[in-house]
Amino acid sequence: MTTSLLVLLMFGYDIVKRLIRDTYFRAIGTAVLLMLVVGTLFFWLHEGRSFVKAFAYSSLTMAMNAPYGVDWGPTTAFGVIFQIFYVYLSVGLFLLFVLEAGKTMVQSFEDTSKKIAERKATRRAKKQANKQVVGGGSRV
Repeated sequence: MTTSLLVLLMFGYDIVKRLIRDTYFRAIGTAVLLMLVVGTLFFWLHEGRSFVKAFAYSSLTMAMNAPYGVDWGPTTAFGVIFQIFYVYLSVGLFLLFVLEAGKTMVQSFEDTSKKIAERKATRRAKKQANKQVVGGGSRV
């Protein structure tokens, strides 16, 4: 469990690092955040939802897990039209962001695996060298 938590923290760190350094990834992240703000403000101000419900509905819709039921969806005709465009734009941007974050996680895992393999190889080489020095050279 501790290892899993450390790996998760490492992935989060690498994603934040990439957000800072990579303009493409930062642009996607900014667009996702902007869509979340626009959706929240629309459902809060235009549809009359509470801020928390508007934020929850916007974020869950973006993540393709829209809550269904009474008093969640839009109630006006303009709200329904906005919802249609919001779903297509926000889900697409969210999926693109998740795809790029996944690429970052895979790259981070590969880099970490290579570092671990290099450390193991270095340790084996040192042990082998120590055995040869202690044993008096090569054995025949």
